[in-house]
Amino acid sequence: MTPDQQRQYNAAIDQSLARAQASLAAIANRQLSKDQQGLVEQIRNIMQQAQASRSSDLPGAKSLAGRAEVLAKDLAGSFR
Repeated sequence: MTPDQQRQYNAAIDQSLARAQASLAAIANRQLSKDQQGLVEQIRNIMQQAQASRSSDLPGAKSLAGRAEVLAKDLAGSFR
């Protein structure tokens, strides 16, 4: 992978993680059901996995970050 590709992957990972974090922050003061609390934990775990795998597997980290973003967006959207 070229340095330019690495930069693009890292930027995409950063953006997805930031959007996932923003979605979680948007519902931080909400009353969550047990299932929703479990989903928040799952999202946080996926975000941590994305960060941890960044150094060894950029495509995998990007995939994880994207998954966390979608799950967090869906969860936040369920409150609208």
